[in-house]
Amino acid sequence: MRDILIEIKQIEKEIEERRQPADELNAELHSYLGRDELSFEIKENGFQIVRNGDVAENLSEGEKTAIAFLYFLKSLKDKSFSLKDGIVVIDDPVSSLDTNALYHAFGFMQEKTREAGQLFILTHNHAFFRLVKNWFKHLPGQRKKSANQRPACFYMLCSSRDNANRVISITELDKLLHQYESEYHYLFSLVYKAANNFSVNPFEEYYHLPNIARRLLEAFLAFRLPQQTGELYNKLNDVDFDTAKKTRILRFVHTYSHSGQIADPEHDPSVLVETQQVLKDLLDLIEHEDERHYTQMKITVAPEKV
Repeated sequence: MRDILIEIKQIEKEIEERRQPADELNAELHSYLGRDELSFEIKENGFQIVRNGDVAENLSEGEKTAIAFLYFLKSLKDKSFSLKDGIVVIDDPVSSLDTNALYHAFGFMQEKTREAGQLFILTHNHAFFRLVKNWFKHLPGQRKKSANQRPACFYMLCSSRDNANRVISITELDKLLHQYESEYHYLFSLVYKAANNFSVNPFEEYYHLPNIARRLLEAFLAFRLPQQTGELYNKLNDVDFDTAKKTRILRFVHTYSHSGQIADPEHDPSVLVETQQVLKDLLDLIEHEDERHYTQMKITVAPEKV
């Protein structure tokens, strides 16, 4: 009888130890998503996710990301892990999240990792990067002259070619991403340098440029033509510029700009052969539409060319 009572107390203790994390996860998940239909329920030695009382099925990518991220942050409190002495690596936690959830993700991450011994954050999302950058820039000691004495450092991964091999290297963060809140300056710099690069580049290095050119053009036209909404085609129609060049720019920026799939005739790899000339056409369009803006951007990204 004594052994049974001891076992009962042990089971009750384990249930209670799991109930508190479950309640905390539920509160955080409901705050994160802005709704309370999804919940964690205790099941055997773990948790089960339910939607309105039934086992949750067909979770969206955003829901999966939110659940995995919150569970990971909760695991940092595990008794077997010392947060103050540990290393925490967070890799792009905002994939498939909308804007509101992105801010929630950052807030939870900032709170749960504040005491981490060492923290690495990797992301492709510029909005999330901007939040992290501003957080780190205001850390105590971040303004010290010596970079080695600052608590936070910023780096980026750069791709290059070594003979036939693709090589990834870690470099200091581009100064334009450091200095400006918007990524517009950086995108302009990439397009400007690619358009004026006279060396022979491997064909593979052009694949990312249509998407970069599209983002640059969309950002420029959003400010230049704020009254025009909708498709990029409609916005370009309002620009008084060479029609043939506009058509070529539009064809180029649509190449590989959606999910990286090559299914339609417009996704013709031969389009990339025209990369440099089309990028020059794009820069000419920006200059034609706003010469002062173009000149200032050119001074910013390539002062030696002015």
